[in-house]
Amino acid sequence: MWLDPPRAQEWAFVSHAHFDHFARHERALTGRVNAELMQARFNMAESRLDSHEYEQPWEERGYRFELLPAGHIFGSAMLHLTRLSDGASLLYTGDYKLRPGLTAESAVLKPADLLIMETTFGLPRYVLPSVAEIQGQILRFVREALQEDYLPVLYGYSLGKAQEAVALLQQHGIPCVQHASVAKMSEACRAAGLALVAPEIYESEVPSGHVLVAPPSAAKLKKLQNVERKRTAMLSGWGLNPAAHYRYRTDTVIPLSDHADYAELVETVERVAPALVYTIHGSTKEFSADLRQRGVEAWCMRGYDQLELF
Repeated sequence: MWLDPPRAQEWAFVSHAHFDHFARHERALTGRVNAELMQARFNMAESRLDSHEYEQPWEERGYRFELLPAGHIFGSAMLHLTRLSDGASLLYTGDYKLRPGLTAESAVLKPADLLIMETTFGLPRYVLPSVAEIQGQILRFVREALQEDYLPVLYGYSLGKAQEAVALLQQHGIPCVQHASVAKMSEACRAAGLALVAPEIYESEVPSGHVLVAPPSAAKLKKLQNVERKRTAMLSGWGLNPAAHYRYRTDTVIPLSDHADYAELVETVERVAPALVYTIHGSTKEFSADLRQRGVEAWCMRGYDQLELF
């Protein structure tokens, strides 16, 4: 069985419905909610989807399988495996975070002998502000723009951060319109059980007093470029980098992230207590070296780690 492979396989676990974790596998093991999102987003045939609820183990081919909430986006899952013959266990995180949010299910960790974890923010400098502080930054940006008669534009991935922004605005009674790709995913999330209001789709005009929620690619739309009185904010954990707004060409970058920051990565290893860690994605070699300094055997999945002399 493959874990989030980029190319179609006979049997694969798919942790969530982002493009970089999807392929048309013959049999895709995934969570129930994510199966619905994969059907809506990729037109995935239901016959290929083997979906399961969170925290409801089953046995197959000599292993006990269990899906756990990953906290990354709505419907995302981790995979926990236990070999029945000797009790050896594995936890694959996929993309995840431990911080609570408004849309993703809260992450659940279980101890495992082998931990395969993503380390997007695996450097010590990547520690995010609190959830309340980030939400406050978004609300201040929006309210100040509206008070000064500017159109506030929030850029975030169509599935995940966009719904988190919409849920925050909804919670505080701030109306918004959604780019068509965001609205499609919001509708899919609503159909799968997420409590969001029916989306109002952005066509040519944004009503006064509204926020526009759009994917980053929408910045290139001529109709949006022609709006003179607008203020733009990218929602990205890379906002921790001082020059991020130059990279994204927005007025500001607010560090809303759906990935675990450095402190959460360390906490994950402490709570899972593995005998061996493999790191994938991001600062893999650096975080593995960090863990070895902490007395944990850890290696980058791609290999070529810089070994320590002592």
